[in-house]
Amino acid sequence: MKNLADASRYINSFPRPNGLNAHSWSALKKLALHAWACYLNKERFNHRINFLCKDFYLMIRDPQGEFIVPKSSFSYDPSL
Repeated sequence: MKNLADASRYINSFPRPNGLNAHSWSALKKLALHAWACYLNKERFNHRINFLCKDFYLMIRDPQGEFIVPKSSFSYDPSL
């Protein structure tokens, strides 16, 4: 991703998972976009992440598969 528009298109390419209501999905996508904004602007990401939605964790990875937020942001190891 080179800009926020690319990140937004990427995030919006994910379909809402079954069992997740529209409001929750919208909030997760908004947080993912915020994570990309911080990453692209080289700003600190100051949120704790503790979600059970696998797609969210895919949204916050760069094209090489690395997380764009610090590992200290996670409440647990997302690779489990």
